[in-house]
Amino acid sequence: MFDLPGSLGTFVNFLTIVLGFGTIVFIHELGHFMAAKWAGIRVLAFSIGFGNVLCSYRKGIGFRRGSSDAEYRKLIYGSASDESDADQDQAKLDISPTEYRLSMLPLGGYVKMLGQEDLNPEATSDAPDSYQNSPVGKRMVVICAGVVMNLIMAAGLFIFVFMVGLKSMPPKVGYVAAGSPAQLAQSLDDSIADGLMRGDRIVSINSKTVYSFEDILPEVAMASESKPILVEIERPGIASTLAFEAIPTKSAYSGLLDIGITPSISTVLKPSTPETQATWDMIASSYQLGGLEPGDRVVLINGEPIDSPFDIVDQAAESLGQPITLDIERGVDQKTLVSHVIHPVPALQVDIAQVGEDQQGTAHILGLSGVLMVNPNASQEMTKQGLMPGDIFARVGNVEFPAIGQGIQIIQSNAGESLDLVVLRKNDQGSTERVSLTVDVSAQGSVGFFPANSADYTNLISEPQQFLRPDDITDDSTGELTNIDLPGSALIEFPGSRITKVGTYAIANLRDVQRGILDASTNIEPNELGEITIPVTLELPLPVQPDGSIPSAIIQWTLSATDIEQVQALGWTVPGSIAMVDMFEYEQAIDKADGPVDAVSRGMSKSRSVMIQTYLTFVRLFEGTVQVKHLKGPVGIAHLGTQIASQGFIWVLFFMALISINLAVINFLPLPIVDGGQFLMLVYEWVRGKPVPIVFQNVTTLAGLAFIGSIFLFVTFNDIKAVFGL
Repeated sequence: MFDLPGSLGTFVNFLTIVLGFGTIVFIHELGHFMAAKWAGIRVLAFSIGFGNVLCSYRKGIGFRRGSSDAEYRKLIYGSASDESDADQDQAKLDISPTEYRLSMLPLGGYVKMLGQEDLNPEATSDAPDSYQNSPVGKRMVVICAGVVMNLIMAAGLFIFVFMVGLKSMPPKVGYVAAGSPAQLAQSLDDSIADGLMRGDRIVSINSKTVYSFEDILPEVAMASESKPILVEIERPGIASTLAFEAIPTKSAYSGLLDIGITPSISTVLKPSTPETQATWDMIASSYQLGGLEPGDRVVLINGEPIDSPFDIVDQAAESLGQPITLDIERGVDQKTLVSHVIHPVPALQVDIAQVGEDQQGTAHILGLSGVLMVNPNASQEMTKQGLMPGDIFARVGNVEFPAIGQGIQIIQSNAGESLDLVVLRKNDQGSTERVSLTVDVSAQGSVGFFPANSADYTNLISEPQQFLRPDDITDDSTGELTNIDLPGSALIEFPGSRITKVGTYAIANLRDVQRGILDASTNIEPNELGEITIPVTLELPLPVQPDGSIPSAIIQWTLSATDIEQVQALGWTVPGSIAMVDMFEYEQAIDKADGPVDAVSRGMSKSRSVMIQTYLTFVRLFEGTVQVKHLKGPVGIAHLGTQIASQGFIWVLFFMALISINLAVINFLPLPIVDGGQFLMLVYEWVRGKPVPIVFQNVTTLAGLAFIGSIFLFVTFNDIKAVFGL
C-alpha cells in the first residue's frame, strides 16, 4: 500500500502518518486514563479524536449519537448544573460517570477528569473523587502515565522493528569531501595516516555504536562545537578497529554540525517513474549515461570489477582522456549484458564564488566560467515561456552573460515579477540569433527550465566572478574565506567573448582551455619568475563587420608557475565530475537484531539514545549549533513522514517510535501547559503542603501557552516554506 504511484500513493502515505500520529497521542492519553482510574479519580470523558462528538458510549446509557452528557446529568444529578455541585451519594451507581467518545478529528484524544483542565487552573472540585482530592503521589503517577506509555510504545515498536529488520544505509563512508573534518581527522595510531577514507565502516561515534548511516548524522549534529568527536572505524585489509578524532563544522547545506562524509553508493542506477523518466533521461545524457536505463547495474569498468560509481570518476582521472568502457547488467534477472562507453573530459577547478549575498561552489578554469544555459538534453515539453533547449542567456535582467549561479540568483531575486531575457539560439540554418523574451518568474523563483553550464558545450566566457578560498592553514589563520585573484579576469573585458584558441590549440568549449594551457606550457619557455605568456584568440561580442568578419582580438595572457601547476593537477574527469554519482542508488542493507534478546537490547538502547538526543537538541539550541528553523512542526512531521512511508511499513513503525519518544520528551519539559510543568507544581505542593497559588498557575499557563504557540507558528511557517519551496 506504500508504493502506490502518483498522488494516490502520496495521499495514502499521508493518511497513514496522520493516523499513526493520532495513535501516538491516543496512547499518551490512554496512559492518563488508566492511571486516573487506578487512582480513583472520576474520569468524565475519554475521547478518541477532538472537536464535536460524533457518537458516544456510557455504561448504563449505551450508545448515543453525539454526547450523552445532558442525558447523564438529568438522570444522575437532576437539576444540578455541574457534577461537582451534586451529591455523589445520590448518583445511580449503575450509570458510569465516564463517557467514551469518538470525536470528529481523529488526531489523538483527550482525558477529562473532574477538577483538572490544563488550560483552566481554576476548574477545581471539592468532590471526594476529584483530581484535587487525590493524594499528591497518585496525581504524580497520573501526570507521568502518558509519558511512560509513549516510552513503552516506542520501545515496543523499536523491538519489533529490529526483530523484523529495517532496510537502511550501512554505516559505510561513500565519499569524503576535500578539506572536510573527516579528511583532516587525526589518527590515534601513529602507524595509520590521518583522515577517513572511502569504504571505511564506522563502528561508533563517541563510543556509541552505530548500526546504520542514519545513526551517524544525529550523533555528529548533537556533538559540541569545536570539540573533537571520537570516530572508530573498520578499514578493509586491517584486522583491528582504528580510531580518529574529528572536529565537526557547520554544514553550508544544512547548517548543522557535520564531518563531510556521504553514505556508500551502489553501482545500480536510480529508479524512475513515468512522470520522472524524461528528467531521468535528461540528467543521464548530461553525464554521458544516455541510453542506460533505471535499474541497470554496472559490474565492470575497463574489464575490472567495480565497487562504487566513484571508481568511474577515479578511472577517468587516470585515463589520460582515453575512453572508459562500462559493462552493464540489465533486466529483472540482470542477465542481459550491455556495453557503454564514457569519454572523459578535461577537469575544471571548483571554488566558492560570491553570488549576491550567497556563496556557491562554481566550476571554472583560472577564473574563466561558463554561461547559464538551458540544458540542451531537455525536451521541448520540459522548457517553458518561449525558451528552448540549448538557449544560452546573453542577458538576464541587466547582467550580460551571467555564470550559472549569477543567472539563477537574478531570476530568484525577481520572484513574482516579470523579467526581461535575451538568449542566443541556433536557427534551422545553424547560425546563432539573439532572441528577446519577457518571462514571468513564479513565487518560488523559477521560470521553467533546467539550467546547465555552457562550459561543457561552448567556448563562451561569462561575467567576471569574485572567487573565495579559505585562508592558509597556519597557527594564526582564521579559517575564513578570503578573496583570490585569478588570471582569467585579464581576459574578461567583454563578457560573452568566445575563446577560439589558447596558443595554437583550438578551443571548442571552455574545458578545452585546460588542454590549451598544458599544450602551451610545453612549447613556451618560462621567464626567470617561472611565468609564461600565451597568446589567446578571442571572438568579441561586437557587431559583425561590413565584410562579414567577426571582431576578434589576440591577448597576451601571463600565467604564473603556480597557475600552471594548478592546471596540471586537474587532469581528466567524467562529465559532471562527482555529481555523476547522484544517478546511482545508495547502498542498502537490512539492519536486524541477532535474536529476540538482542532486539530487546537494541530497542531499549535506541529509545534511550533518541530520548537523550531530543534533550540535547534543546541544549544545542541555546549553544547555537542547532537553530529553531531545524525543528519540525506538525506540517513538517507530516511531510517528512509521507516521504518515509514510501519506504515501507517497517519504516513507518520506526518513524512512529521516534515521534512517540519526542512527544514524551516535549510533554515532560518544565512548561506549565504540558505534563512536565504540572509535575513540577505537584512537587511544590508535596514539599509545601499546599498547591501552587491559582494566580501563579494562571500567569504561568498563559506564558507557557504563548511560548508554545509562538514556537508552533514559527516552525509551521518554516515547514510550509520548505514543503512548497518558498
